[in-house]
Amino acid sequence: MKTFVRLIFAMLLASCASYGPYHANTAAEPLNSIRGPSDGRYKFAFIEFGDQGSALDTSQRAAAINVIRQAQRPLLFVYIHGWMNNAVSGDVCRFEHFIDMVSRLPEVTHGKINVIGVYIAWRGKDLAVPGLDLLTFWNRKSTGGEVAAQNSCLATINELALTARDPGKQVHHCVLMGHSFGGLVLSNTISHSILDASSTGARNASPWDMAVAFNPADNAIGTRQLMSELDYLYQYDPSRGAYVGRAPGAEEGAAMNENRPLLIVLQSENDQATGKFFPIGQSLANTVNLHYHWDKVPVPGSNGQKVSEGELQTHTPGNDKYLVNFRVVPLGEAAPPADLKTYENRAFEANIRQNVRGRTFFTSEKNNGHEKQFCRGPDYNPNETRPPTGNEDWRQWEFVYSGNARVPCWIVRVPKDIIWGHGGLWSDNSVAMFGALYRMHFPLNAKGVPAPSQPVRVPKAPDTRKLNEDKLH
Repeated sequence: MKTFVRLIFAMLLASCASYGPYHANTAAEPLNSIRGPSDGRYKFAFIEFGDQGSALDTSQRAAAINVIRQAQRPLLFVYIHGWMNNAVSGDVCRFEHFIDMVSRLPEVTHGKINVIGVYIAWRGKDLAVPGLDLLTFWNRKSTGGEVAAQNSCLATINELALTARDPGKQVHHCVLMGHSFGGLVLSNTISHSILDASSTGARNASPWDMAVAFNPADNAIGTRQLMSELDYLYQYDPSRGAYVGRAPGAEEGAAMNENRPLLIVLQSENDQATGKFFPIGQSLANTVNLHYHWDKVPVPGSNGQKVSEGELQTHTPGNDKYLVNFRVVPLGEAAPPADLKTYENRAFEANIRQNVRGRTFFTSEKNNGHEKQFCRGPDYNPNETRPPTGNEDWRQWEFVYSGNARVPCWIVRVPKDIIWGHGGLWSDNSVAMFGALYRMHFPLNAKGVPAPSQPVRVPKAPDTRKLNEDKLH
């Protein structure tokens, strides 16, 4: 028996993924964490964190900040990967391909926009042996929570965004993205910043412009709390199409366009990892830990309805019926717009090149996994071009409010035709949908140029005497 245990232990030890940093900067290679094509159309940076949330190489952040500092018109995408990935997995290639595709858009090339991608990496892949790596789900979930809870990740995101927003920049946009446990890290990290307060009595504005979590693998407790706080601060004004602060006089101040929420959660309807296995695993863990008592808490936006936190703890935000407030619904077949310049994933360009009307958008491909033939490893060749599929399937969709709290936090159910399963965020249709969300956040002005982004003015606390009891969460 002892021999068998030693053998199992030896197998696990031998199968452990190396720790990193994988892209360390050295005296010989001081910019090893930075890469990009020779024509400079985009820059790509790595910043790696350890299991306790500490930066593994502090020079990586300095190198990324220097790239942003040198850019006059930075369009910054910061991405946090999820489970089964790290700084040398195929997710690196997929994110870099996305950055490259953005850099080739006519709007970007004509406007001389500096596209920058920052890949925030942590050890989401703990074991290298297929099959055994499935055993790391809860260990890596715990690690993702640790990375989010510590200071370094939030400080890094803030510093990157603040550098992009420097007053001397001619254009500046900062977009945060996270997937799976990376979505857990993203939403947990920025939620505190969204509701932060300064010593002047005002609330601090987040330095980034847009945040999107794809299939986040976290329980819904924190998201319910965020939505409740936003419901406390804001009320929806349908006549203005805006979320307006409840504080007296807020109608003249802190109003936010309804199509520019502070956080967007995109949840695939056929994600088995978060929709099926997550509740089973959470329930099993609760049984093992003898966790049976749960408080009842108000449902955001309801008239006093309460639900057990056990319901929220065993479901992710996008799979909890009390939180989902938007759905993507099909509008049928569509014809491709004329004069598209790109040949790959043309719906992405179609959604980007003009302002979104009525929250509708296009997809142009069959969601059949054709992208999987690319990016089998971390390396990406910016000089290669992907051929068109030759099998376009143009369809039109709409983001529709479906009930629950109407606050500047969207929890969106997405059909499998757009995001297939847990890992389908980089499919052509998912990227096309993301393009529509991007344009909603950064609409074009009369000259066809994205208007400069402005800090969100989070309102002061309302006069509680004027609130109904169901709003006092």
